[in-house]
Order: sequence, then C-alpha cells, then structure tokens
Amino acid sequence: QGGAGMLITFGSAPVRPSASTANTVSLWDSRNEPRLTELATKVHAAGAIILAQASHRGPRERPAELDAVLQAPSPPTGADKLGYLGVPYVLSPEDIAGIVEDYARVAARLERVGYDGMQVTALGTHLIEQFWSPALNRREDRYGGSFANRMRFAEEVLTAVDAATGPDFLISFRLSSDPQTDLLGLGPDDMLTIAQHLDGLGMIDFFDVSGGSGANIETHTGVVPTDTFPVAPYSRLVRRMKEHLGVPVMMAGRILHPDHGEQALSNGTCDLVAMTRAMIADPDVVAKTEAGATGTIRPCIAINEGCRRVTLGRSLACSVNPEVAERDMAAPARIEAPRRLTVVGAGPAGLEAARVAAGRGFEVTVLERGDRIGGQMIDYCAMMQAPHLFDHIEWLARELDRLGVEVQLGTEVTSETLSRLDDDILFATGAETVLPPDIRGQSARYLTDVDILRGADTRRAASIVVYDAEGRQRGAMTAARLAEENRVPVTFVFPNDAPCEHLEPPNRSAIFRRLAAAEVAILPHHSLTTGDSGGLAFRDSWSDRRVAPEADLTVFAGYRQPVHLPGQGVRIGDCRAPRLLRNAVSEATRAALQM
Repeated sequence: QGGAGMLITFGSAPVRPSASTANTVSLWDSRNEPRLTELATKVHAAGAIILAQASHRGPRERPAELDAVLQAPSPPTGADKLGYLGVPYVLSPEDIAGIVEDYARVAARLERVGYDGMQVTALGTHLIEQFWSPALNRREDRYGGSFANRMRFAEEVLTAVDAATGPDFLISFRLSSDPQTDLLGLGPDDMLTIAQHLDGLGMIDFFDVSGGSGANIETHTGVVPTDTFPVAPYSRLVRRMKEHLGVPVMMAGRILHPDHGEQALSNGTCDLVAMTRAMIADPDVVAKTEAGATGTIRPCIAINEGCRRVTLGRSLACSVNPEVAERDMAAPARIEAPRRLTVVGAGPAGLEAARVAAGRGFEVTVLERGDRIGGQMIDYCAMMQAPHLFDHIEWLARELDRLGVEVQLGTEVTSETLSRLDDDILFATGAETVLPPDIRGQSARYLTDVDILRGADTRRAASIVVYDAEGRQRGAMTAARLAEENRVPVTFVFPNDAPCEHLEPPNRSAIFRRLAAAEVAILPHHSLTTGDSGGLAFRDSWSDRRVAPEADLTVFAGYRQPVHLPGQGVRIGDCRAPRLLRNAVSEATRAALQM
C-alpha cells in the first residue's frame, strides 16, 4: 500500500520442524496456509508481488522443539565452532535428502497459497553457506571436499524447488558478497565464484546480495549493518556481482533513503533495491517519493534497537515508529471539538506527542526551557559521535512546522505558569544524569558521563575508573573515549557479566573493538559499594570481595532521575521513568491518542 513493488517476507523462516526457532513463521506447518493465503491476496490487491524467505540455519538455530538437536555438515572444532549452542548432530546423506525435500514441499505450499516465489538463503552462515565453507564442511563424502561437492547441497535444493513449482514461480537466492572473516575460508572472490556457479544452473531468477556472516558477533553485525557502517556498504561488491551474473541483482544493506536507492540504480550498481529497515520506519517511503514529498519521510536512524528484537525471539518494534509494534496506533481519529494542548519539554517524547496530537486536531504549544529542541538526544548524538541520529528530531521539527505547532524555546515553566493555562497538559521534561546517591558528599573526584561530554577537564587524571550501572552503551562509550583521548589507564567496571549486556547484540561489536583497541581494563560483575574506610569500593557479586581501584577520577554512567515539575497532567517518557528512545516515542504516541 505504501508503494513497494515486492515483499520478501519472513526472514529465515524454517523449512522443517527441527529447524524452528521461537517467534518465526513455520513454513513447514500446513496450519499456516490460510494466513499465508490472506497475506498474498492483500499484497496482490495492493499491486505488488510477494515471496517468502525460506531457510535452515543449521547449528545457528535455537530450536524450539522439545529435545531438539542441532544439525551441521561436520562436527565443530576450535575456532570454527561459531557460537553453536551445543555439539551438533552431523547430517547423514539421508538427512540431507530429507532437508532438500523439505525445501521442495515448502515451495509447493507457497505456490499453492498464492505466493509469487521463494527466496533460498545462505546469508548469515545458514546451512547452505556452511556446506560451502571448507572450514566448516570437512565431510569426505559427495557433499564435502572439492568445490563441486561443497556446492552439491545448494544445487539439490534449487533443483528440487524448481521441479516442485511452475515456470512462473520466482526463485531468488540470497547470499553474502563478503563474509568479513577468515573463519569460513570464504572471501569476496569465493562468493563471486559461487554466485556465478549457481547462476549457471539456470534456475535462479534474481540474486539478493548483502554482506557479513554468522561467524561471530562482529560479522553478524554486517548482515544487518548498524549505523557504524557507511550507507550502502556493499555497493562495490554488489556491482561486481552484477557485472558477472546473467540475472538481475538486488542490493540490500543500510539503504535508508530513496536517494541512496536511486543512486545505486542509476549508476548501475544493481537492478533492484531492498529497503527493509527504512520501510519499517516509514512504510510509505515509495508513495511519498512518488508524490515529491521525501522531506516528510520518517527517517530510519539504523540503531537496530527495536527492529532487531526478532533475533532475540521478541516481537518486532521500531525506535521511531511505534505503529510497528502496536497497530492500533495507526490512523488516529480526529477530535470532535477544538481543544488546546500544552506540551512541556521538546525532547523526543514531547515532540512526538505534539505531532500526533496536532494531527488529531489539537492546537498545540510546546514549551522548552533550553535554547534548542532534542532533549537528551543532543548529548546522546555527541556521545555516540553520530550526528545522523538527530535526523529523527529534525523530521519531528519539520512535521510540527507543517502542522502549525508553536514551539517556544527558552521558556522556564513553573506551576504558576501552568495554573494560568486552560489547556490539557503533557509533561515530557525528561531525566537528568546524576551521581549515585551513595557517593554524594565524599571528597574524591567524581563526574558523570554527561559531564565528560560537556567538556569537563580530565587531563590531570593519571588513572580513571568508569562505572556503568545501566549495561547498555553509555558507560562503554565513555570508557573508550577517555582512554583514547587521555592516554591513561582506564578501568571499566559494571555489575553485569559482560560489557553492554543489555544492548542488542548487533550493536555491541563496534564498541567492543574500541574498548580493546584503547586497552581498557574490564572488571565485570562488580557493584558499587563503600569500602572499610567509608570510601568508594566495588564488590564482586560472586566472592563478596571488595576492591577499591586507585583512580584520580571516577566517572559514573547510567544514573538518571526524572525531572519532575509540579502540576496536573500526563507524564510521558523519561520524566515518568528513564528508558529508551523507543519507549519515549511509543508512550508519547499512546498518550496523544488517548486524550
């Protein structure tokens, strides 16, 4: 409905019960046929075609089946274990034949329920890529050893899918242009050779090319590139594949704006453009582009905080578009009679609430005590050294201007101010970063991570401790930055078992690299306490041993408290409880819809 020409649904939907993971669509299960038919019918009515991505992830699965076993081409050893959740069962030739039949049955089902095609995927070191890999596939039968033998499983899958479906049923193949590691024994040249070989079979209608692999946390980040990657990071390799293949090539991976896609098409990089996260943030990307309204497109900021919840078995969400997780937030009803609304605070929550309320017909005024909008996003963008994250705030500003919302900067709001208003009130005053209550008044030198961002002088510190109570990225980024800029020993202390434990896995790798490169010392599972002399100390969660690292400066991250203004009104976002951007935006939308 938003203008997309093709939908490729169900990332890595399993083709057999033993390969099923919680919260994935089971293409092997006939009970799903009515819903598949319904979806295909709706997509066709909107003018597009629909495919399903089908796969078997091998030992990369988290099987939902009771007493399930992992399955792999060969037993893992040493460095090539790739984070398997156990020792896998090695597939026999008969098992392989059964999986090939599963692919064929799924393809036939998809055609029967009205789907236009199926995408077979190897991307992310799924089972097919594992068979390709000389490091993971050490079989000595007809499925291992030579290049021809390692290709055999993929060939059999494609042959079976082709035989099970009619001539108009599309067969797509998804693969990586660069696994970004030597753990698989496959590089960009190997992937090109593999693509050419598969193309030569004459069964594939188009290739879907991205990058990365499932080899480790860092290469898996490349499968769905975070905002640490450049825009369209695989352009060069995709273009090379297009030049050597005889069928159309689709490019995927951090194409966030129509301009990125248009450039790739016009310069011959690819034939088709996949924009997944961009269309999660705004499903109307294409329609708005066709209408010449690209400035109204809600931008994807590629932080992978909501959309990658699916990798953890959770429901899909979006940091900037709450309708993704809660469909009843779409198409808000207009109010019947004129009403005025005052929003206190111009951070993400306040701006989003103002946008939604104005769209419903409220006359909205936003009051902000600072000299610019954005709230904590101003500090966050500086902390992450990522100014593009402010794109969401700038979009909100454009929307408020379009809707006629008045934003008053430099306005201090008091209870007396509010008492003079005959308006509905929404408080979106955010939270402030503070020192831990336990250490206030002590003589040692303490700062917060925000103090560092705002230019606090740390040059005289010969050693620094950073304590992170939150377990996301603020503490880790602060520790890395201090070590890089000060060139002094930095110890990063936290109560969790690993740095950034509550951060989504795809977002961790770049931070881990920075911590390692800056030689930051890591002290996990230590919580803040007081020492025997009453000074600052950290207690080991497992031994109860107290340590008091010698440091000229201790920096605290993750301590925030709501900014509370007295008065009657609805409180949203961090002034209710400090959380994530996603929570602030969705709570703001919900509040504006309920008024």
